[in-house]
Amino acid sequence: MTAELDALLAEHARREARADSGGGEARQLRQHRLGRLTARERVAALVDPGSFVELGRHVLHRHAHADEALAANVHPGDGLVCGLATVDGRGVAVYAHDPTVLRGALGHAASRKLCRLLDLAGERGLPVVALADSDGVRIAEGTDAIDAYGEVIRRTVRLRGKSFQITLVCGLCVGAAAYCAALTDAVGMVAGQSFLFITGPSVTQVATGEQVTIEALGGPELHARTTGACHAVLPDERAGIAWVRRLLGYLAPAAPVPVDAVPRLEKLVPTSPRRAYDMRKVLAALFDADSPTELAPDFGGSLLTALARLGGRAVAVLASQPQVNAGCLDVDSSRKGAAFVRLANRLRLPVITLVDVPGYRPGQAQEAGGILPHGAELLAAYGEAEVPKLCLVVRKSYGGASVLSFNADVRLALPTAEIAPMGADAAAQLLADEDGRAAFREAWKARYGAAWTAAESGYLDQIVAPADARRALAAALARVCA
Repeated sequence: MTAELDALLAEHARREARADSGGGEARQLRQHRLGRLTARERVAALVDPGSFVELGRHVLHRHAHADEALAANVHPGDGLVCGLATVDGRGVAVYAHDPTVLRGALGHAASRKLCRLLDLAGERGLPVVALADSDGVRIAEGTDAIDAYGEVIRRTVRLRGKSFQITLVCGLCVGAAAYCAALTDAVGMVAGQSFLFITGPSVTQVATGEQVTIEALGGPELHARTTGACHAVLPDERAGIAWVRRLLGYLAPAAPVPVDAVPRLEKLVPTSPRRAYDMRKVLAALFDADSPTELAPDFGGSLLTALARLGGRAVAVLASQPQVNAGCLDVDSSRKGAAFVRLANRLRLPVITLVDVPGYRPGQAQEAGGILPHGAELLAAYGEAEVPKLCLVVRKSYGGASVLSFNADVRLALPTAEIAPMGADAAAQLLADEDGRAAFREAWKARYGAAWTAAESGYLDQIVAPADARRALAAALARVCA
């Protein structure tokens, strides 16, 4: 009996070691030579020590006969590490592609166990973290793999209304894996090693004859600045994992924080509507210390989007950025804002908007680029959001871009605020002849140029001194969230 048990224990130890080794020691060493973590090391760095409960640890694919590469790569787990864990004590579902097994491409067996994980996340309301490093679908498995990965995508879509989904792209993320990443709520990429695209450079050249570098086709800079698919570019994997942990932290309750006055706020906001200033400094002053985490800072730069805390309560913040296009809304900032408001609504986070917007950006390029439908989507996102909404008009709110203020449940404003159908200069150009424009501008400013005018008409609920703005926002937040 002892000999039989010893043999069973030896076999157990052998299989456990094999499961830990991924695609083998040589491939794991190559990961380390490249300065990258293995799939299991990525999971371990993310989750609380000892909390990871793995699913499908020993599953094997059943298609080795179909392809020589498959026959040589039969590994426990089938190229995917996935399971349930905690991060800072809060439950999460996490999965990591293993690039040492067929470059992380997912086949039928791995896709099935990933479907199990996503189903559990949906049933229990758990956030989902993907540590992506995958060539996409394992094409050698044919339609079995395509069908199974289709089920993964279907579940990812279903979870959009239920769970916070975060992707950290740690290496290649191609084809179906790229679609899955783009469907999640927040995507981080690692500088110099993350690439996100539907088809790689070699397939692109075959299909179109176009020669393009991997960086230009799907690197972090492209997606952070041009497509908006990347919400943060991190210097290395461990910084990326810290970013994921920080985002997850906004889902957890926090201890109340004292809400003090902000005596320096009036120095940050010029009274002249023509002078630019950095709205990021206003965010830092109004919200809890070190709490704002900006998403997509390099895309749609005239509108900032950030997760933050106010008095300890997690909130979603949108803020005009006068340093970029004078704060005008454009195609990219409208797309970015609409997606962020919808994310806040899914996460049940109150929305606070800091408004200093002169309008939608005019021009043929913007009209041809879809400012009308994308601007309408921003309107729709605010209108559809069921979470509490507050706004603080910091300086101006003109025309159709007043979408940033008029949907709020409580509307506050600094004394510098102006609420008008359009700016005085534009109105004079449109409505007055050349000789009468100076007088028209003064009359326009007298009619619309004071916050008190908007308050007396009922548009604004309160005019607050700059030093009191943080406390006024916190008090309103407490009431609308009660």
